[in-house]
Amino acid sequence: MNHLIIEQVVSRPMADRWHAVQAACAPVDHQELPADPVAEVYERIESDRTDERRELWLGLVADIPVVVGELTMPLLDNRANAVVDVRTHPRFRRRGHASAMFEHLAARARGYDRMKLMGFVCETPPENIAASAGVTPGVSFATKVGARPVTTEVRRLLRIADIDDAQLERLRAEALDRSVGYSAVQWEGPAPAEFLDDLAVLESRLSTDAPMEQLDWEPEDWSPARYREREASMAARGRSQLVAAARYDASGRLVALTEMGIARAQPEIAYQWSTIVEPDHRGHRLGVLVKLANLDALRANLPSVQSVNTWNAGVNDHMVAINEAMGFQAIEQWREWQLEF
Repeated sequence: MNHLIIEQVVSRPMADRWHAVQAACAPVDHQELPADPVAEVYERIESDRTDERRELWLGLVADIPVVVGELTMPLLDNRANAVVDVRTHPRFRRRGHASAMFEHLAARARGYDRMKLMGFVCETPPENIAASAGVTPGVSFATKVGARPVTTEVRRLLRIADIDDAQLERLRAEALDRSVGYSAVQWEGPAPAEFLDDLAVLESRLSTDAPMEQLDWEPEDWSPARYREREASMAARGRSQLVAAARYDASGRLVALTEMGIARAQPEIAYQWSTIVEPDHRGHRLGVLVKLANLDALRANLPSVQSVNTWNAGVNDHMVAINEAMGFQAIEQWREWQLEF
């Protein structure tokens, strides 16, 4: 009998094989969400980031890649936590490969004194859960290993061809009327140096202001150097980054932020990342202001993009309302699961 052999991914040829499993899983496990380009996998094994450690592992049977695993460990904060991801090639499922890979990753995490594992499981669109046939394999697996669901998120998709420009103009007019005293600034690539201190503050707020529900995640401490390091990581992955911010005219400080990423190897897809507004400046429609500024830049400068993905916590009613008003539609429900050792 052939047994599973698990090897760490340490070279680009191995990364190619790891990526092939991810690419085979994507159309089976998701709607309109391909695997990240292989250039991003290369960056994960070659990066020397100071804020996190990543390990990629490949499971083989008779030299055939059947399962992949990824372990991410924060280094500057949340040093008792680790994030795991396990995916089995559709042709080789229900043979215990995912369980073996998970146990390997859990052992690695314990070796680094990690006490909690977190990972996302994609489920069905929220409106279809009642009609779905039984429990999804991801939920069954997470339950089997003893994890518990701690957050609920919904992935939404904005198809550029379906945008209602009249609706966007109504949103823009309302935002401009409510945001007197603020200015939108937008850029692609590395941030202007004069904004770095403010960007570090806003990134830190994401780990305290974003809804975490029951997830055990400590506040993150961002510095200008850490922000620059992440920018360099995105560039090494082959990603273009669009950023829009709101500046409070009275102080000149940035008080709201939104970010979007586009892989140059997948120019038809964009990803809406974090959006944050400082508490003292909420109520002025700044979230709408910056999201529209970034979307305008995307459509003007990257016409190849056909859709934009975003994820929102199910309890984040305010941000969900903004995205739905812009035309984002629910595609899938995701849950984050947590396991304590």
